[in-house]
Amino acid sequence: MSFEENKQIEEEKQEKAEYMSELQKEIEEQKEKIEEQQEEIEEQQEKITEQEKEIVKPEPEPEPEVVKEAPVTPVTAVPPVDEKKKEKRISYLNIEVDLWRTKMHKEEWGIRLDAQRAQKDRQWTRDMDTIGDVKVGGEDYGLLAIRENLWKQEDHLERRFVMKLFSPSGYWRGSIERLQGESFAISHATGEPCPAYVCIFKHTRNLYRIRKLAHFPRFQGQVFGFSYLDEHDIFQSFVIDDKRIRFGSDWVVKNIHNKVVARINGQFMNIGGKYKIDVFEEKLAKDKTFYNMLILFSSTLRFFKEVKKNIKKALKELRISDSEVKLDDSESNLYLNPRKLSI
Repeated sequence: MSFEENKQIEEEKQEKAEYMSELQKEIEEQKEKIEEQQEEIEEQQEKITEQEKEIVKPEPEPEPEVVKEAPVTPVTAVPPVDEKKKEKRISYLNIEVDLWRTKMHKEEWGIRLDAQRAQKDRQWTRDMDTIGDVKVGGEDYGLLAIRENLWKQEDHLERRFVMKLFSPSGYWRGSIERLQGESFAISHATGEPCPAYVCIFKHTRNLYRIRKLAHFPRFQGQVFGFSYLDEHDIFQSFVIDDKRIRFGSDWVVKNIHNKVVARINGQFMNIGGKYKIDVFEEKLAKDKTFYNMLILFSSTLRFFKEVKKNIKKALKELRISDSEVKLDDSESNLYLNPRKLSI
C-alpha cells in the first residue's frame, strides 16, 4: 500500500471521527433545546393557572323560557371554500446556503490561496476562513467566510462575529457583523440575549440592521426584525419568525401586511448547517438587498447559540466587575451622525 493511500485512509478515519463527535454534540444541543422549551411551557402553565384562580366566576343567569317552533326541514349547506388554503405559494426564487461541516472542500485547496484572494479584494483579510457556499437558482452565487481570529477571542467583551459573502471569483458582495454595543443594550433592557447585526453591501452605501426582538411568551420562539428603503424609496419592513413547533431551524418572513413573503428551511440534524430559502413574491425575488440579507442572516444561524452564550457571559462579567465596553473602530463609526457628515 502506497503512502498516498495510507494518507487518504487516515484522512477518512479522521473525518468520520469528527463527524461522529459533531453528531453527538448536535444531539445533545437538541436535547437541551427541548428541555428549555419544556421548562418555559411549564412556567407559562403555572402563570395561567394562577390567573384562573384569581378570576371570580360570575353567577349563572337564569335560562330563558324555551319557545317551541314549527319543525324546519334540514337543508344541507355546502361548506365555504377557504381561498387562502386553496392558493398555493409559488416560489419565484430558490436559494441554498450550505455551511460545511469539515474543511475538506476544493475551495480550501491551493498554495497561497489566501494571498491570492487578498490581492483580488481587500475585504479578504488574513484571518478569513471559508465555511460554506451559496447557490441561487441552482447556480453558484458565492462563498461564505468568517473572520476566525475575531470569533475565537477568549475575552467575551472582545469577541466579535463577522461573516462575509464573496462571489465565486473572489470579489466581495456583502458582510454581516454583530454590533457589540447594541446587542448589550437590547439584551440588558429585555433580560435575554438579543443579538443585533448590521449588513453592508457593495451595491449600496446604506446600512441595514437586523435585530432580535423580545417575544412574549418566550416559548413561542425567536423573532427578528429589519427594515429598509428599496431602490424606489419605498419603506419595506419585515419580521423573521421562528417556527418553534418544527424540528430544525425553520423561519418565515412576513411583510408589514403580515403576509408570508419568504421562508428559511433548515434541515434537521444537519451538522454543518444547510438552509433553503424560498421567496414567494416576484418583486422581492428581484430585490438584491432583500435576498442577500436573507442569505447573510441564514449564515448566522449555525452560530446563533454561541452568540447568545457570548452575550450572556459578557453581561454577567459587566455586572460583577467595573469593566468598560470599548467598541471596535468600525462599529464606533456607525454611531456618527450621517446628516452632519453630509454637510
